[in-house]
Amino acid sequence: MSLVVIVGPPGSGKTTVGNALAERLGVTFRDTDADIAAAAGKPIPDIFVDDGEDHFRALERDTVRRAVAEHDGVLALGGGAVMAAETRQLLATVQVVHLRVDLAEAVKRTEIDRGRPLLAVNPRATLRRLMDERMPLYRDVADFEVDTTGRDPQDLAAEIAAKVSTRTVTVNDAESPYPVLIGRGAAERLPEFLDRAARAALIHTSSTAALAERLGSLMPESVEAILMEIPDAEDGKSIGVAEQCWEALGAEGFTRTDLVVGVGGGAVTDLAGFVAACWLRGVAAVHVPTSLLGAVDAAVGGKTGVNTAAGKNLVGAFHPPRAVLVDLDTFATLPERDLAAGLAEVVKGGFIADPVILDLIEADPAAALDANGPVVAELVERKIAVKADVVGSDLKEGGRRAFLNYGHTFAHAVEKLEHYRWRHGDAVAVGMVYAAHLGAITGRVDVVDRTKSILASLGLPTTYEPGRWDDIHATMLVDKKNVGKTQRFVLLDEVASPVVVDDVTEAQQREAYERLTA
Repeated sequence: MSLVVIVGPPGSGKTTVGNALAERLGVTFRDTDADIAAAAGKPIPDIFVDDGEDHFRALERDTVRRAVAEHDGVLALGGGAVMAAETRQLLATVQVVHLRVDLAEAVKRTEIDRGRPLLAVNPRATLRRLMDERMPLYRDVADFEVDTTGRDPQDLAAEIAAKVSTRTVTVNDAESPYPVLIGRGAAERLPEFLDRAARAALIHTSSTAALAERLGSLMPESVEAILMEIPDAEDGKSIGVAEQCWEALGAEGFTRTDLVVGVGGGAVTDLAGFVAACWLRGVAAVHVPTSLLGAVDAAVGGKTGVNTAAGKNLVGAFHPPRAVLVDLDTFATLPERDLAAGLAEVVKGGFIADPVILDLIEADPAAALDANGPVVAELVERKIAVKADVVGSDLKEGGRRAFLNYGHTFAHAVEKLEHYRWRHGDAVAVGMVYAAHLGAITGRVDVVDRTKSILASLGLPTTYEPGRWDDIHATMLVDKKNVGKTQRFVLLDEVASPVVVDDVTEAQQREAYERLTA
């Protein structure tokens, strides 16, 4: 937990909300006004009377400097602390929340507390003047602001906790950069990405209906939320289902200022993105992935699509979302088997770009499978950062983006042959073992044992059934990475050094299959 600093005018609730926030985050609360009084050995009004405001401000600057350096939790500053340029410079390095309040409520709250020397005479007029003078400074130092007027402190603490615990990975797509917000409660920030008075179509499955309904209830009164339920998993990822969604959008009169929201696993976000990409030749989309696999893979990167009889994801479009909201709380309800399947894509990110991912999993596989623990949060952020880096420079898979298909050539063949009954992550796990064998056979780095060990520690499959080579090979011949009749595979020259190769012979491919299935 890093430092969170609360600023705002007298009466905004800094102490009350700060205590509630600290309790919610499981950290300690500290108030610089209390620190000053303790150090001086007398209340703040007495400091003003005995020593003057200038002396108090000097004490305040020193106290804030020490507190920012020492404290790891929630820190509330006095209302006038931001007046010091030195303090504002310190606050540029930490998270700052501005608590805003209207004048009438601030006056009411401060009347209860008479220990405010600056408000001793004509409190309403003085408070108005102080708020007007300081408001630009509060907004200048704050990362975000929250209106406390008429709000319950516990509700405010929940809202702030969701924001301060959220990390952001930016996908710097040249066409349309967008944020991926990662944190507990991140889904509740959906209203921030709506146009004013827009409608929002929340596409979801029966298993994510409760979340979709909750998100719909968070919409401002001016925003109409429309819930559209589709079949679960890959059954919902078809042209027929997409057509039903388009018909519904037509019936609702959806325009280009409206928003499509995908709430669910990777199949849902793929389908929702495709629906958004095609409606009116492109409307905005926001993805709220509820599976680990969807969060670290499908929802990020702008690839959308549906499955057909010819194969998986062969019909689709590149359509970057407006934002992706990765709510870590949604992973807590996932069965461990599904969490492990999502980690297969995370492991892939470790092999192609970020070896720290592999180190974290090898050090403690159990922690990697604890949805409520800090390791999962770090793994998710690292994998998303890997994908963001790649797709930011290659949206339409003209170069580096092909690296993200490490293990996928074989995996997609397995999924098709198994009629998509396999979890995608399971197929990717087996596909990575196949790619590792192929890399070793073609004279590249041998990571077969390490790949199998990591995947097995997570309970993922590392073999496939023998006797199906002809079917597997025929399916790999129509892989989307191929160029004409030339097959292309992503292999590793070294860990974190992927390469696309097009000279792998059929004999080498068969040998890798035989080793995989032995």
